Amino acid sequence: MALSILVFLAACGQTDRERIDAAAQAVGEARAADVWPELPADCRRTSRSGIQQGDRLDVAVLKADEALARQNARTIRCADWYDQQRADAAAGDVE
Repeated sequence: MALSILVFLAACGQTDRERIDAAAQAVGEARAADVWPELPADCRRTSRSGIQQGDRLDVAVLKADEALARQNARTIRCADWYDQQRADAAAGDVE
């Protein structure tokens, strides 16, 4: 009889643990969805140089440099946006 009670209690504890873990995961996913908005479409864009066969070398270098400057500016904007999101989320956790 005592053995039956232990088996029964062990089974109940395991079920409760699974429910607690499932609830914690659901809360974590819901919270993550609330905290992080969609990444701006601009942050997913890529750049091409626009260099074409037959371009003079000096023109090709200028086109490549301009494309690189555009992409670097986009990367900085997206990194600043991400940093601001993290800062806002951290401030929300403190309050």
